[in-house]
Amino acid sequence: MKRWQGSCIGAFLVLLIGGGLLFFIVPVGGAMLVGIPPVFDKLTGWVVCPNAVSIDQKEYNHSPITTSPTSGTGHQEEWTCTFEDGSQKVVPNEEIAVKGLGASFTAAGVCGGSIVLLLMIVAAIIGARLVKPKEV
Repeated sequence: MKRWQGSCIGAFLVLLIGGGLLFFIVPVGGAMLVGIPPVFDKLTGWVVCPNAVSIDQKEYNHSPITTSPTSGTGHQEEWTCTFEDGSQKVVPNEEIAVKGLGASFTAAGVCGGSIVLLLMIVAAIIGARLVKPKEV
């Protein structure tokens, strides 16, 4: 076996295991990012209002989400983005929710994919070093 073959086998094994693991990492990691309000708001702000100088967040319609007294409460948001030239953009609740979820899951996918890529490179290097070429 040649060194490049060992390198390919190492990278392929990590891709096989890590690629399958991404089906778990992306949904769970994205949901975790959604559950951290400061992180979710920052990611959403980058997507909804890129290059905004300030974002004014208003929450309204606070109410229980079920009839149970121990349930959580829901709310709606409306953001007003102010840009350098003084113009403003009002972003409705639906756009904040959809784009925020997309940004959170994308961030989880990029982070997970980067880790798998880094591990593939390490596995390729280790695989190449473990193989001893046959002498002819």
